[in-house]
Amino acid sequence: MPQQLETIKITAEQILSHPTWDAILLFVLLAVGFFYGISAGKTRVAATIIYTYVALAVFSVLPTNKLASFFGGVEIFLVKIVVFCALFLVLAFLLGSRKKRGFAPASSWWQIFLLSLLQVGFLIHIILSFLPEEKIKMLAPITKRFFANPDLHIWWLVIPIAVIVLLRRFESDN
Repeated sequence: MPQQLETIKITAEQILSHPTWDAILLFVLLAVGFFYGISAGKTRVAATIIYTYVALAVFSVLPTNKLASFFGGVEIFLVKIVVFCALFLVLAFLLGSRKKRGFAPASSWWQIFLLSLLQVGFLIHIILSFLPEEKIKMLAPITKRFFANPDLHIWWLVIPIAVIVLLRRFESDN
């Protein structure tokens, strides 16, 4: 056990002393997700999580290989990322509410933080799942373990919706 703790400590020191670009990007995305959650509120973030599921379902039936050939020499993973992000943004814009809301409307801060963290993590997981294996090998260990790990795919699909259901139950009990 002490050897494992020493390995974790050394790895953490390496990451913190020389952060990789994907670790910096991960931090930026988490910060953006947090501030988005605070400004949008729990209801809108929960709806955005649902839009992510819809975008993923629609994306799964799109002929991305044909789209990649249309764009010529562009890597297929880049085409997949752009198409998924565009689909997600279009759905969020078209299905999203146009009502102006105030700053963090009537929700607990921890619920908003949890939902926004799950939203950003879910999006990061989906986007990283489009990368080829050789690109995934270049990611930081934490990013590979939690976001690019195909063994965690089912958990990234289940946990966000399960949390929405639990928060809804918790809210209706009060």
